[in-house]
Amino acid sequence: MWTRRNKPLGFYRVAKGLARRFPPLRWLHPGMRVKRYAALAGLGVGLMAYGLARFLPPPPPEPWALGLVLLGLALLVGGVRSMNRSMLSAFTEPEAVPERVYVRRRLEQGPKVVAFGGGTGLSRVLRGLKEHTANTTAIVAVTDDGGSTGRLRLAFGLPAVGDLVDCLAALSDHPALPKLLHYRFQEGEFKGHTFGNLFLLTLNQEARDFAQAILEANAILQLRGQVFPATPEAVRLKARFRDGSEVVGEVAIREKRGRIQEVFLEPEPQRVMEEALRAIRQADLLVLGPGSLYTSVIPSFLPKPLLEAMAKARAPLVYVVNLMTEPGETDGYTAYDHYKAIAYHLGRRPEVVLVHTAPIPEEVQRRYAAEGRFPVAFDPRPFAADGVRVIAGDFREEGPLAQHDPEKVVRALVALV
Repeated sequence: MWTRRNKPLGFYRVAKGLARRFPPLRWLHPGMRVKRYAALAGLGVGLMAYGLARFLPPPPPEPWALGLVLLGLALLVGGVRSMNRSMLSAFTEPEAVPERVYVRRRLEQGPKVVAFGGGTGLSRVLRGLKEHTANTTAIVAVTDDGGSTGRLRLAFGLPAVGDLVDCLAALSDHPALPKLLHYRFQEGEFKGHTFGNLFLLTLNQEARDFAQAILEANAILQLRGQVFPATPEAVRLKARFRDGSEVVGEVAIREKRGRIQEVFLEPEPQRVMEEALRAIRQADLLVLGPGSLYTSVIPSFLPKPLLEAMAKARAPLVYVVNLMTEPGETDGYTAYDHYKAIAYHLGRRPEVVLVHTAPIPEEVQRRYAAEGRFPVAFDPRPFAADGVRVIAGDFREEGPLAQHDPEKVVRALVALV
């Protein structure tokens, strides 16, 4: 019996059987478009060997031997090149591979940075870091209980996924992936949910373990780094205020609008991911923030194993102070107040504090003042008294918003390593 390509069907059966029994022989499977180029390269090696043999004494070299060697070399190079292009075309554009390999290898030599936090602040820093290193680890707070994340937490009992999605998108090596992960459904049963949130939910439902789901997400998305939750358990944030009252839940904490004394995780998590602890031990630099002080940055390191690992870590610790205060959370806080809250909850002083000190345009300040947000005041004297190094400068991104510029911040951070 013959196939439409006029090859015996038995040939295909034998090839498939050998490939199943000996996986390396899968390259011999029909249709792989590899055998022909391997044969061409092999012919080139044979011609080169035959031609070179004519140069060996005795007898004297034949006049045509050099041409045979050059022809064999050309066939070898052409065969190997075509074989590589054929294999790479199954995954990507072959022309883009050299640049991608160069970038990846250069970034793999970058510093090992572990960044803590959540929300927009951390994801912006990650976007800057991925241009300097492929060794970034994001440890993300999972206590958010608002919006799509809150609905999924209530329905499925999983940790908050929204900030994790932001960080996964920020470290993505594919330009289209952030837009896909952030796509928000506008109608139907999924209205208000983002694709990224549902993606992590699906992985969790399949794995039946949130830690395993996150590992799978890291592998599938092929990041320039890695993203882990502060804990794979579904915990909530609890705040104790200066007046002695206690409130549970990030949304409720913001709405309370009081002076916060300290925050906790409820219940106390029993698990953290070993991959996160290993990254802290091996880090060249630990970075906190920027982000909402009590509802993003501090919850990202509150699990006890993380606190213990950071206390023992030899890497310098840097805290990036917010540009603006947060209504209902850090009203009236100075840069030093932010720093003291971090040191209190962490049990370790940051060695370096990065503070934006350049003027913020009046029109930007007016827009934020309408929301009850104001520039974070900075006084260098209390930092000097504590022996803390302050890196002050212009770290704002040009535009209508008061946001950190990823490149400016990361240049200052990388200079510390």
